[in-house]
Amino acid sequence: MRIRPLEALNLAALIALSLLTLVLYRALRDPGEILLRFALMGAFLALAVFLVRREETLPSAIRVAVDFYPAAFIPFVFESLGPLIAAARGRTRDDLLIAADRFLFGTDLTVWLERLARPRLTDAFFLFYSSYYFLPIVLGAVLWRRSVPEARRYIFTLSFAYFVSYAGYFLIPALGPRFALAAEQKGPIETTPLSRAISSTINELERTKFDVFPSGHTMIATVVLLVAWKRARRAFWFLLPIGVGLILSTVYCRYHYGVDVLAGLALAAAATPLGDALYDRAGRRPASKPA
Repeated sequence: MRIRPLEALNLAALIALSLLTLVLYRALRDPGEILLRFALMGAFLALAVFLVRREETLPSAIRVAVDFYPAAFIPFVFESLGPLIAAARGRTRDDLLIAADRFLFGTDLTVWLERLARPRLTDAFFLFYSSYYFLPIVLGAVLWRRSVPEARRYIFTLSFAYFVSYAGYFLIPALGPRFALAAEQKGPIETTPLSRAISSTINELERTKFDVFPSGHTMIATVVLLVAWKRARRAFWFLLPIGVGLILSTVYCRYHYGVDVLAGLALAAAATPLGDALYDRAGRRPASKPA
């Protein structure tokens, strides 16, 4: 049975993470729970494959859900990474990223930016930072209304970019300047009820904390902008200031180092055409001939 490139990509990610869980079995506190989560996610993918094969008979709302389910699937993958990264890599390596920032910029950017901090500016940047959770969906909706095949191609490429960023978390696990450089800062950046509410909500939602290098927020915002520039130019001009504000907020709000942002930009520039190429190649692959 042939499956769509999106389900093949997600299944490959689940298999890789399940194998890693088995390798790290003795180092994990509750590997059975992690494997059960991956099994349930695999069952969900099987349901998605089943529904796709009957797409023409599905209600419109279900057809939309079948295309946009990564909006829920990807966060579940992300939430599973924390214990795996800790077991695979041990201690954090913020020291490497701090050294890289000091080499490239001559200072700790989050500490230097304190002189520019203002309560209302901080509120604005936290709002930009939270747009990460909505920006990809907005472009997906625009593309889906114009061309379902283009929307599916975009969703695949975006999912591919997420998985690339997750691989980076295993390569250099780090907590970010809000933890590693807290002693260097004059005080917390969250100074108003709005910024504190956004910060605490993000902390509760994102239980995986080793998500610094590369900056996933930068990667995803850049992928969205690159795809919008090519396929939805009018939407691009609307999304551009939001995307730029989102990227700048990653450092201003002390979630990322400057080198994380540079890595995110570079990886997004590579992952976007590569994801498109993988999707096109998988889509052209002929189905198996019957015996």
